[in-house]
Amino acid sequence: MNDFHRTPMGRKFYESDLPRLIEVLERLGKHMEQSNQLQEKKFKLEEKLTRLQIKNLNESSKTDVIF
Repeated sequence: MNDFHRTPMGRKFYESDLPRLIEVLERLGKHMEQSNQLQEKKFKLEEKLTRLQIKNLNESSKTDVIF
């Protein structure tokens, strides 16, 4: 097994397959990171929306009591 890199299959693996695998993993990692950032932004926006809805409900309930 020490001479694997000298065989045609070993050369193909090290010269072609492995670099391609690394590129795919890097792309996958980048896309996962982008997806996580988008999910985080979505979560923050939903959180803000919920806070605004609660604030509006509280304000409307205060005005309902006055009238």
